[in-house]
Amino acid sequence: MQELFLIGLLLAIAWYWWDSMYTNELVMQTCQRLCQNADLQLLDNTVVRHRLWLGRSPEGHVQLCRIYSFDYSDDNESRRQGYIVTLGRRVAEASLDPRHVNEVN
Repeated sequence: MQELFLIGLLLAIAWYWWDSMYTNELVMQTCQRLCQNADLQLLDNTVVRHRLWLGRSPEGHVQLCRIYSFDYSDDNESRRQGYIVTLGRRVAEASLDPRHVNEVN
């Protein structure tokens, strides 16, 4: 019985790692696209995950939710912060500083 528990635990850890890598890549691509569309510079080419929780999809399924932040600049001097929220394997929300929201949409 312990062997089955350990195998299940290892599979869960492997799935979480794989899912996190996929989501990080999705968020990074979204950040790059947001900044490119708004003529902004993505700083450091990195995203930072701040929070992880369980949430429900519109269909009612329980999924992992993550919130990421990223830094960008509009004038090569200032540093602004945007964020992206994922629900499962899709971007649920993305936001830039309010000054740039109209430029992105």
